[in-house]
Amino acid sequence: MLLSPDSLVRISHDMDLTGFDCGDPDLNEFLLLDAKEYLSELLAVTYLVKDNGSFAAFFSLANDKLTCDPDSPEGRAGWNRLSRTLPNKKRRKTYPAVKLGRLGVCGDYQRKGLGSRILDWLKISLITNNKTGCRFITVDAYNNPRTMRFYEKNGFRFLTAADAAADTRQMYYDLKPFYDVMMHQG
Repeated sequence: MLLSPDSLVRISHDMDLTGFDCGDPDLNEFLLLDAKEYLSELLAVTYLVKDNGSFAAFFSLANDKLTCDPDSPEGRAGWNRLSRTLPNKKRRKTYPAVKLGRLGVCGDYQRKGLGSRILDWLKISLITNNKTGCRFITVDAYNNPRTMRFYEKNGFRFLTAADAAADTRQMYYDLKPFYDVMMHQG
């Protein structure tokens, strides 16, 4: 399944979302109970990926920023590593980002590359169609081996090791190297 503008649908309040099941109760609950409220409150926008008339996946996006934790030596070390990717005169205490709030793929489409294609679409969209500055994609990924492998395979890095025992891990993807490769190809 290829992602195209026709396969992506922004949720609306009148949409029937029942029947979606990605096998994760928390993700299903977000889509069925919270996504429309997040839309109404201007907190996040959720998109559905359609295939043959049914929903194959969903993802939500919100504005975010990466911020240094100056009180944590681990936070400062991670921040210094991240900041070295920017010229000195462009270094800040925060950097603009887009948060991938949720990403769920229906059972029939899991382990077939759809999640990675969604991330690729998002990366391309943010460097070619974005209306504001955005250097990073962030995610608070579930801290389990399958999820960690998925995001690492797609180029995401851990922001800090301080959350290694938490339920979720802060991860980020730097769009600049991707942008540089895309600009040299075109």
